[in-house]
Amino acid sequence: MRIATRLLLCLPLITGSFCHATGVQIGRTRVIYDANKKEVALPLQNNDKELPWLVQSWTDTGDGKTRGPFIVTPPLFRLDPQKEQSLRITWNGTPLPTDKETLFYLNVRTVPATAADDEAKNVLRLIYKTRLKLFWRPAGLSGTPIDTCQKLRFIRQGQQLTAINDGAYYSIFDSLTLDNQKVEKADMVAPHSRADIALPARVQGTHVSWRCITDYGNASEKFSSILAQD
Repeated sequence: MRIATRLLLCLPLITGSFCHATGVQIGRTRVIYDANKKEVALPLQNNDKELPWLVQSWTDTGDGKTRGPFIVTPPLFRLDPQKEQSLRITWNGTPLPTDKETLFYLNVRTVPATAADDEAKNVLRLIYKTRLKLFWRPAGLSGTPIDTCQKLRFIRQGQQLTAINDGAYYSIFDSLTLDNQKVEKADMVAPHSRADIALPARVQGTHVSWRCITDYGNASEKFSSILAQD
């Protein structure tokens, strides 16, 4: 408890990537929760050779405040150097849509302990916060995430590109180009909805190509189509 209390007072808070060169490595970049499973495990490993790290985890609905309908176990624990432990994520039974995926976020906050030699020194200690997408995936959805990505439709209105998702899965863009000109602000399209994407100035053309991020965190094959003018 002495270590935990001291570490929680450390500042500043920064957002980290899913893997730190020294410290806690998170096993995946996203979590897929299939509704027919009782729980999902997310492996963590402390790559530090000497120091333990404190790990705190929770889910939210996307606003950073409202807790998601999942129980993360253990919510707070010490991970010793060169050790591995999995977070176990369990749905709490709150009703969720059954005809499409729902997006939540898993937050993992990790804090290094203070080396004994540094306890009397003014040492800056950083708190790393990693935020992963957590997809609730109901059983029996038609098609696959890749099918949904491939069937995206695009229309253009002036300097705005609209991506239309008729499928039941989220499509997260790895890349999006219009006549080989990269569209930087492309993010994702929710199921059965559309997303408006601002186009860079003077971008023309009608040939759109895109890749989506797969369940494994890599890029899908490239898909392409001719966009419609509206």
